[in-house]
Amino acid sequence: MNYQQLIDVGLSDDLAGFERRLVAAADAMGFPIISGILMRGVLRDADVQITSLGNTPKVYLDAAKDLADTRRDPVLGRLMMQSVPVVYDQRTYVDAGMADLWDMQAPYGYRTGIAVKLHLPGNRHFLLGVDRDEALPEPGTSLMHMIAGLQLLSAHAVTAAERLLGPKVDQHDLPRLTKRELDTLSWTSHGKTAWEVSAILGMSEKTVNFHLGNAMRKLGVGSKHQAVLKCVAAGLL
Repeated sequence: MNYQQLIDVGLSDDLAGFERRLVAAADAMGFPIISGILMRGVLRDADVQITSLGNTPKVYLDAAKDLADTRRDPVLGRLMMQSVPVVYDQRTYVDAGMADLWDMQAPYGYRTGIAVKLHLPGNRHFLLGVDRDEALPEPGTSLMHMIAGLQLLSAHAVTAAERLLGPKVDQHDLPRLTKRELDTLSWTSHGKTAWEVSAILGMSEKTVNFHLGNAMRKLGVGSKHQAVLKCVAAGLL
């Protein structure tokens, strides 16, 4: 994946295009299946709202919509209890006493994978996972690159997911950003590093990061990439 591909994911203007770009990004990572969930509320509560997206195989759709099985899934359970990514395989389900779930999903390509979760304001969560038949690399550099790639993809995808599946974002609903904050975000949107932005704008790298940090705090996001995408979606950049 390159930076432009990630930006394109976040700027998707319809659900079909969003899913198409997610699938392409997952394929570039070596995973034929990608699944996303925008969750509002607590998984165990009766009024929890779950909106799914991705390229779930059609023959598996009915089984995948079973909320009871979703609540039993050990991967989802671990994601809701921790902030770090989850790497899973058959052993994950066997150790949790849920081997039947793995047996049900494995024939459709869900044999091993990686999943991450982003916590959003208002008791909301965005979850993104990639799956494949082939075993994952042993713990090491290759696996860490896969995990980091999914985390970066999720940081861009969450903005599109919120925009396409949640309330619309209007620039008048966003907090006021200073010119310097918008300048640093604008150059960041072009793939420039903080050091490169500092050279362009004639300020120190520390000052660039200060402005980016202020923008992130005002916008209520966890990364400069999310800040960029939120501003672009609202027409500020």
